[in-house]
Amino acid sequence: MKKRVILYFEYAMFWMIYFIISRLIFLAYNYPFTGKLTFSEIFLSNLYGLRLDLSVTGYIMLIVGLIFVFTTFTDGKILYKILTPFTVIFSFIFSFIIISDCELYRNWGFRMDTTPLLYLRTPTEAIASVKAGMIIMLISFFLILFITSVWSYRKFFKNKIKQLKPNNYKSALLFLFISAAMILPIRGGIGIAPINVGMVYFSKTNYANNAAVNVIWNVGYSLANLGATDKSYHFMDDKKAEKTVADLYSDNGKTEKLIKTDKPNIVILVLESFTSKIIGVLGGRSYVTPNLNRLSHQGILFDHFYASGDRSDKGIVAILSGYPAQPTSSIIKFPQKTHTLPYLSHTLAKMGYSSTFYYGGDINFANMRSYFANGGFNTVTKDDFKKSDCNSKWGVHDHIMFKRLLNDIDKDNHHFLKVYFTLSSHEPFDVPMKTVIKGDDEQDKFLNAAYYTDSCIGNFFEQAKKRAWWNNTIFILVADHGVRLPDNTPINAVLKFKIPMLCLGGALTKQDTIIHTYGSQVDIPKTLLKQLEIETEKYQFSKDLLSKTSPSFAFFSYNNGFGFVSDSLQLVHDNVTNKYTTDIGSTENDKDTLKACLQVLINDFNNQGNN
Repeated sequence: MKKRVILYFEYAMFWMIYFIISRLIFLAYNYPFTGKLTFSEIFLSNLYGLRLDLSVTGYIMLIVGLIFVFTTFTDGKILYKILTPFTVIFSFIFSFIIISDCELYRNWGFRMDTTPLLYLRTPTEAIASVKAGMIIMLISFFLILFITSVWSYRKFFKNKIKQLKPNNYKSALLFLFISAAMILPIRGGIGIAPINVGMVYFSKTNYANNAAVNVIWNVGYSLANLGATDKSYHFMDDKKAEKTVADLYSDNGKTEKLIKTDKPNIVILVLESFTSKIIGVLGGRSYVTPNLNRLSHQGILFDHFYASGDRSDKGIVAILSGYPAQPTSSIIKFPQKTHTLPYLSHTLAKMGYSSTFYYGGDINFANMRSYFANGGFNTVTKDDFKKSDCNSKWGVHDHIMFKRLLNDIDKDNHHFLKVYFTLSSHEPFDVPMKTVIKGDDEQDKFLNAAYYTDSCIGNFFEQAKKRAWWNNTIFILVADHGVRLPDNTPINAVLKFKIPMLCLGGALTKQDTIIHTYGSQVDIPKTLLKQLEIETEKYQFSKDLLSKTSPSFAFFSYNNGFGFVSDSLQLVHDNVTNKYTTDIGSTENDKDTLKACLQVLINDFNNQGNN
């Protein structure tokens, strides 16, 4: 039994070494990019990349473990007859992908996924675009990697495997347990967030992050999500859809200037699950958020504001990139796509702003790491705190994070964009305060957690107003998404997407002001940048909510559905049933507009990262 266990882990090490060598081949092949990296970045690319290497190896060893189970009672010759073709086949497929990826990255700038499948429809044209010499060279590299890996396997494992003696049922049970344990490297550990490509992102240099990616894992992930990346919605001719959307967003009006400084500091507070249903000034429960209710009279409140999607990852991209949520996917999952998005951080960097993202949890969650790395953000997460401060299931509670944010602003002498994403109002709603809203059911716990976060907001602004930097700072408070609680609002209800958006700060020229224009998270970039008199052309799905002629509407999507709301209509379409679940005040033109919005968005989503 001992020999079989040792052999099993030696075989796992064989694949780990194979993937490490593959990464070195990638770095060597793309030497013009590699040459611009520091030694530290090259080292960290290999170090961080081990996480995805382990994940792929875990998948392989799960299968191999089962092979060991079924060959327990036979000698090693049977195992060798099964394991050898298994190794040869996988080595052939992996070597082909690895070598192809080296050349594709040189041309496309992102690691291989399912994109090459698009060109299999026209293989002649695809091959014609590659020079004969290049094809010969790639085939040679492929054969070298493939033959070397197979030779190494035979060299180091042939005799060891064949010499194995039959074992008993204890060996079978052990390997059954080991196979099941492979879920740990496959999933990336026991944390809340399953492994994703963003977990290996560590640098502001995109190539360094890309080099860390295990291309086999990336292709497998992309294949598993193939429906999400190539799904399209074709309701009408593309040109008609594009014109409809262009007309919808047309606005030549002048914005109303509401800030009194040219370069104010900007702080965006993204409030976890802060639905309008708990905001008194928006018609919700007034006792849940007394501080927000009070602060709303000290700033500019948008009382018809909506989330772009139904999850945090979609809300963050909408807020910071002005990019709408998609019904069945999330662009944040695809770093090669988010790399091409506009970012407030990039736009403001040209004005001398630094950008920092604060989150008390695991930044690997929902692939956020890759998004913020692509955006050039500095990050402050639970990893920057003592273990004693990480006393929430998700990480660091809001009152601690607000204190850190306040201290960091005190120390920052440059123009900045700081984005803080709260977390305490997320399930399981375990907040560090004496219960105010009593009750043991889910709804009351949510309301109590929201009350806690609201109290943290109140304390933060009480301190912020005493600071010298207050007069040159604007704060944008907005939820990441709406929620079903309280009252279990249906997923496709317009009310579920209604959220607060409030602007505060000493840099504002007005207080106790309400903007009635309908808008959503995607409108934040253009509205903000127009105040700063910065070009906003890249934010094609965003509009200026302070323009006197701004179109008044919000487009949103949820899991396989999408909707549109304005001062005169509510329209929600379910893609599964192909029916409108809500239709209030619409015309056929309104329905065409709604469908055009989704069609243009998904076309753009599919094209992101392919240019």
